[in-house]
Amino acid sequence: MNRPTVATLAKSYVVSAILLGLLFALLVVSSAQTKSLYAETHSGIWSENIPLQETEIPATGSSNTLSSFTVSLPTISAGSPSATNTLFMPVVSRQVQLSTRLGYGDSGGGINYPDVESLRAGWYLNWVVQVTPKRPNGMKYVQVVRLHQKLACPLGSANAWNRTVCPYEDDYILGQSTGVISAAAATNPGSLWLIGNEMERRDFQYCYDWPVCNNAVTLGQDEILPEKYAEAYHDVYTLIKGADPKAQIAIGGVIQPTLLRLEYLSRIWTAYQAKYGVEMPVDVWNVHAFVLREERGGYGADIPAGLDATTGAYTASDCTHLSKDVFDQQMRAMRQWMKDRGQQNKPLIVSEYSPLYRQIYTGSCDSSLDPAKQQNVIDYMTWTFDYFLNTKDTEIGYPADEHRLVQMWNWFSLNHAKIDAQGNVIEAPLNEWASLFNRFDKSLTGTGTAFKQYSLANLAALSRIPPGVYFAR
Repeated sequence: MNRPTVATLAKSYVVSAILLGLLFALLVVSSAQTKSLYAETHSGIWSENIPLQETEIPATGSSNTLSSFTVSLPTISAGSPSATNTLFMPVVSRQVQLSTRLGYGDSGGGINYPDVESLRAGWYLNWVVQVTPKRPNGMKYVQVVRLHQKLACPLGSANAWNRTVCPYEDDYILGQSTGVISAAAATNPGSLWLIGNEMERRDFQYCYDWPVCNNAVTLGQDEILPEKYAEAYHDVYTLIKGADPKAQIAIGGVIQPTLLRLEYLSRIWTAYQAKYGVEMPVDVWNVHAFVLREERGGYGADIPAGLDATTGAYTASDCTHLSKDVFDQQMRAMRQWMKDRGQQNKPLIVSEYSPLYRQIYTGSCDSSLDPAKQQNVIDYMTWTFDYFLNTKDTEIGYPADEHRLVQMWNWFSLNHAKIDAQGNVIEAPLNEWASLFNRFDKSLTGTGTAFKQYSLANLAALSRIPPGVYFAR
């Protein structure tokens, strides 16, 4: 029986040691490559301390695999000097699967919540423009350009809500500089941009010491006449596309697609065509899905800027606030409006909605419609998620998305409620039960838990990229 010599065994051990060392080195390089991009924590959720937007990996089609990288290795061969070869190692991304269609609004000044990544939401916004937004789990950030009709008095001043004392001027102002907008567009190519937020909402007087009202202020959103909005949209659209031709531009969301607010949109559509001689270029249509009373000077949504009506929808009773039938009617009305203008083949997103009323103020309703009960809010939320995901209509829906009415939606909000350990509401200007997190202790609320459970249970369906929206870029 032939036995190997000591020299032969030694040489074999050396070669084996070298091969094991190289394998270990490859594993270290691969791990470093992956961790430098995603910084995985022990729980498998990516740390938000890593600015993922600065290290995003270009995808190949819809795949999440990364391109190959190279490692230089010595060639092991008998009787020849060491040489260098290139080894191509495919690295598979371990990126967290997200509910791409599902999002939330950050209304509490930040998303620094320990469990925020567990929601697995695919996108969020915070109603501003940011050059370097945070992206937990690598989720998408939607930019929102704020604007307002220029007034004869300073915005936010005591009488700024009163158009007799403080009338419109023939101009508009932006809530951020054109330089910041251009920088954000160039730094975040292919992003979705919303131009304005509830721009039909009239400013209103708010009294912190109601009913005495010695400390009145003016609050509001982006009030602007529809014809002036058409000009602002044109200018901002041109600015963003100049900085990033791949950017996707959406109209700002009106509060709800009622007859009055669809009239406001129609005036924008007509004014743009008249002024610029072309159809208004909209990549993605956008609307909010609240159900609020329309009465001039009253609580709720008021009357759209520039319209002469004094009353509109939902003035008889607040029982419509959580009405599923009304919700469905509004979504179909928006889609019909789009189809009538040749826009059926465009995506539609709902960028803000939830119960806002803290109670029923007008009318007597079935207890299941009372927004003061947390379970009602949770039930309404999960019902709307099902509605958005599953409601299709071959006559008015989006053909590229199996005729779904809505492609993406955003819950209001992540964090607008502040409730102490005894359950006392410290701060919640709107319905506290709609908040996913408690700003007091940064804990996940019951509604937040339901959001998370729905997201995880429907991850496969929710993670499908909505066609025609910026996620596909």
